[in-house]
Amino acid sequence: MRQLTRLMIIDDELHDIGFMVQFFQEQIEGCSFETFSSAEEALARLHFESEDGDNPVLAEDPDIIILDLKLGAMNGFDFLKVLRKDELTRHIPVIVISGDNSRQSVDQAYEIGANAMFRKPASLDGYRSMISSIVDYWQKTARHAAA
Repeated sequence: MRQLTRLMIIDDELHDIGFMVQFFQEQIEGCSFETFSSAEEALARLHFESEDGDNPVLAEDPDIIILDLKLGAMNGFDFLKVLRKDELTRHIPVIVISGDNSRQSVDQAYEIGANAMFRKPASLDGYRSMISSIVDYWQKTARHAAA
């Protein structure tokens, strides 16, 4: 497993994206981000097969996707279903964040293929703690996989 250096964040709340980018940058030196406010835009970016147009083909898959469940026309559950059905993207780890931590939503996220799920933080300290947990877990997992 690689170091966590390339992150894709999908959230329709721009301030939430800003918090996550800031706190990931505090934790991981040299990480890069692709951020999207809609699931449709993120899927188009992941599946872009032509070098023509505004978005070139991704040089590499993201190391991890941070996915909000409450989005626009296509919600996080729908995005995750499409991602997991596609042979080219099913391997990408996805961490779901949501304000809805009902048993039904948690079960559905894991059944569809989420690797982890966090309740969307209500404070900056909550975001910092969530990001720290994600980075700590990833670094332990990557170190173990490399051994």
